Order: sequence, then C-alpha cells, then structure tokens
Amino acid sequence: MSFPEYLKGRISDEYKNLILQKLQEVKEQVNGLDGVVDSSLSEVNSDLRNSLERQFDEIRQNLDHQLNQARERISSNLKSAMEERNSHWNQSEIGGFEPQMDSLVSDIVYNVPIPPKVENADLKSLTDLSSKLDQAGSQSEVLNVLLEHISGWVDRAVLFVIKGDQAAGWASVGLGWEVHKTRMTKISLDREHVLSRALSTGIGAYGPANMYPDNSEVFLLFSEHFPETALAFPILVRGKTAGILYADMNNDLAEKPDVPNLLFLASRIAGLCIDALPLKKPSPAKETVPAIPRPLTSQMAVASVAAVADVPGVDDTAPQAAVTMPLPKAAEVPDEEQKLHEEAKRFARLLVSEIKLYNEAQVSAGREHKDLYDRLKDDIERSRRMYMDRIPTHIHSSTNYFYEELVRTLANGDPSLLGM
Repeated sequence: MSFPEYLKGRISDEYKNLILQKLQEVKEQVNGLDGVVDSSLSEVNSDLRNSLERQFDEIRQNLDHQLNQARERISSNLKSAMEERNSHWNQSEIGGFEPQMDSLVSDIVYNVPIPPKVENADLKSLTDLSSKLDQAGSQSEVLNVLLEHISGWVDRAVLFVIKGDQAAGWASVGLGWEVHKTRMTKISLDREHVLSRALSTGIGAYGPANMYPDNSEVFLLFSEHFPETALAFPILVRGKTAGILYADMNNDLAEKPDVPNLLFLASRIAGLCIDALPLKKPSPAKETVPAIPRPLTSQMAVASVAAVADVPGVDDTAPQAAVTMPLPKAAEVPDEEQKLHEEAKRFARLLVSEIKLYNEAQVSAGREHKDLYDRLKDDIERSRRMYMDRIPTHIHSSTNYFYEELVRTLANGDPSLLGM
C-alpha cells in the first residue's frame, strides 16, 4: 500500500471516530435538554390548570349568586301577585256569598242525623254477669257463674280459697281439668307472686308474666306454658279475703286494657252477692230442706240435720249430732209453720257453713283446744244477729236451730268443743 492510500484510510477512520464521538455528545446534550423541557412543561401545565380552576370557581360562584337572587325576586313577585289577587277575589267574589254559605252550613248541621249510640260490649258483659249472680242461690253457684262468665274475657282462670298461709284451688276454666285435680292444687302465699300480692293489697295485682319474681311457681302449677299477662283479685266476704280470682291471658295487657277493671268489678260483685245470700229468700224450686222429724212419745223431737249446703270447703262427712228440741206433734203443725221451721234450719245451716268455710284454720285449732266460740266469737255473733233478724221471733225463741248447727258443723257434734 502506498503511503498516500494509508494516510487516506487513517484519516478517514479518525474522522469517523471523531464524528461519532461528537454525535454521542450531541445526543447526551439533547437527552439532558429533554428532561429540562419536560420539567418546565409540567410546571407550566400545573400553573395553567390551577389558574383555570380558580377562574371556573369564581364563574360558578357568580352564577349561583345571580341565580339565587333571581329566584328570590321571582318568588317575592309571585307571592305579592297571589296575595293581591286573593285579596281582590275575596273582597269582590266571596263577600256576596257569605250569607248563603252561613245558611248552607246551618242547614247541613241541623239536618245531619245523630249517629246511633253503640252499646259498650264490656259494660253489657258486666251487666249480664251481675244479672246471673243475682239468680244464684248459693256460694258455689255464685262462684261457678263468676268463673264461667269471665272465661270470655281471659284464656284461663282459677278460683282459689284461702286456707291459712296457702291458696287452695276450688274450680277452674280453660285448663281442661276435672274438679278434683283443681282442688288438689295448692300454692304458698308467703312467696312473691301475683296471688300473694293480691292478698296483701286487698285490691288486686296484674301485669306482665314476669312482673313478680315467683310468678313462675303459679304458672308451673297449670302447665309449662307461660302467659303474657297474669291477674289476681281478692273476693271479699264480710270484709275478709275469702278467695282469690286468678286469671291469665296470652295477650299483652295493652291489647285488652279493660280486663283488669272488669275482673276487679266482677270479683267485688261476686263477694257482695255472697254477703247477700243469707238475706235472699230461696226459690221454692231450689229448696232441698228435709221435712220436720216425726215426734217422739215424750213430745220431744229429734232434729234431723240436713245435708250441708253446697258451699265449697264444707265438710259434709262430719258426724250428725242428734239434738232434742221441743216441737208440737207433726199433725198439729200447719204447712206454713213447717215451712218457717225449714227455712230457719236452712238459714242456720248456711250461716254456720260460711263461718267454717272462711275460718278453716281457726276451726281446726278451736276443735283441738275446745275453744271454738272464743276464736270465732265475732263471726258467730254476727251470724247469730243475722239469724235473729231474718227468722220470725216465735220460731227462733222456741228453737235452737242456730246453736244446733254450731254443734253439728263447727264442733263435729261435740258441744264441749265450743267452749261455751
């Protein structure tokens, strides 16, 4: 190779490398410029965006302000126009019709028929109960009528008789029980439940099933079902609580708010009816009084003791004492006189049976200590006065029916137990 050719090739390579080196430097400078340009453009864009947003907010606020002002002006103008129009129309159009309108209203008022009065179902039911109780001739009738009637007001009901510190079942509805099962039911009154609460208040107790902590003891006597509402009201006889009317419902009390008032009045009416029984003259159809016993040869007759009146709790297995009493011969006693004697014995039996029913604990203690009269003096003398007031003087002055009934029913035929 000649030197010129070598020199030419060498220079070409050096120039090529130099050109490539320069191109690389230009490329790096361009890349550096791209970063600077991108950063500058980003800042410009951000400033421009913020500026536009501020302008848009100002425009929007101005538009909202102007729209609100326009709305208020339109509303005010419309209201003024309507008031002006109404005022003008009332004065010009209605004014002439006021007399006619008054006349029309008067005609309507006077010609509208009075709505018929609707009979109150609860009051009617209570009235029906009172009427039924008036027809009852014995305590058991009164109590059975009471239970049967209130079964339309509640789901279940049980009548308890007070025996010392216990309440003993006497009759029930809604449980599907036989009488003997009800009478085997007993619950202590020294627990905090609706029965003991009714006894302590003398008025009644009612409320939700969980109102008293020991209510569950009452519910479990009947079934495992717990009601929504439990109610209990005392039955007062001669000022004493002789029994408790228990009832429960599967409804909340708010659904039947009148039931407590109905049961309170029903129990009070029943107690008053029992109080009044000795004063009622029995219907001849209901009398089951035995005839006057035949006379003895000594003109002394043995007083036969009649079956115990159908009063709950009366012990009809007590021995029947034979007590002598002076009576004319049967042939010499007119029919009317026989009826008076029968009525006197029936009334004495009813009075003394009531004493025993409502004082069982005292009767048991009196028999044991032979002081029945001292323990029951108030009740005995009160009943004796009722007997004397009811029975004609010539009957009670010549017989001892009341005393004989005290001996038979209270003292089991042993006069010494009276302690008189």
